[in-house]
Amino acid sequence: MQIKRAYRSFFVLFCTPALLACGDGGGTPIGPIGVRLAEAFPNLRFTRPVFLTHSGDNTNRLFVVEQAGTIRVFPNQPQASQAEVFLDIRDRVNDGANEMGLLGLAFHPDFSNNGFFYVDYTTGSGGQRRTVISRFSLVPGQPDRGDPNSELVLLEVHQPFSNHNGGMLQFGPDGFLYISLGDGGSAGDPQNNGQNRSTLLGAILRIDVDTPSG
Repeated sequence: MQIKRAYRSFFVLFCTPALLACGDGGGTPIGPIGVRLAEAFPNLRFTRPVFLTHSGDNTNRLFVVEQAGTIRVFPNQPQASQAEVFLDIRDRVNDGANEMGLLGLAFHPDFSNNGFFYVDYTTGSGGQRRTVISRFSLVPGQPDRGDPNSELVLLEVHQPFSNHNGGMLQFGPDGFLYISLGDGGSAGDPQNNGQNRSTLLGAILRIDVDTPSG
């Protein structure tokens, strides 16, 4: 497994009529743009959901990550009425603070063949608090059930505080797994992790999950 730290600088300038209307010259405010909220799955309820995604295998299923340590799966249909437990790792997840818990989920690009998926979660407390990036696989013969005993830990990063843990996982078009890590907290980044290249905190990491360590 290879790990690289990705750096990018983004300079974006937005010039829109809305901004111009705020100038001294006045102007006509832009009206509503017609966006409205609609309840997508009115028959489903989740507990502290933090992320929704699909498995990319053309099965038309959706997966919801619940912060306490469960992932639920249900058919991508408006009238879906039941979301089954896909993975339950509450026994190893610490969700004792608002920015801790099971935070990320990504499916391997070849998930339909290898059944691999990856999660980001917080475990431990105090001086043992850390972010864990792990790979899991399916229970054989059960496409809607991840095996909690199949965990392969890929990376652990110490978290000095209970906030700014990050948590997003995403496979890029290059086939690598991208991992977002917060600066580790607390307010104002007191340890200056965001500007410190010697720590993995405050960074986006890129992992080649298909290359063995070494």
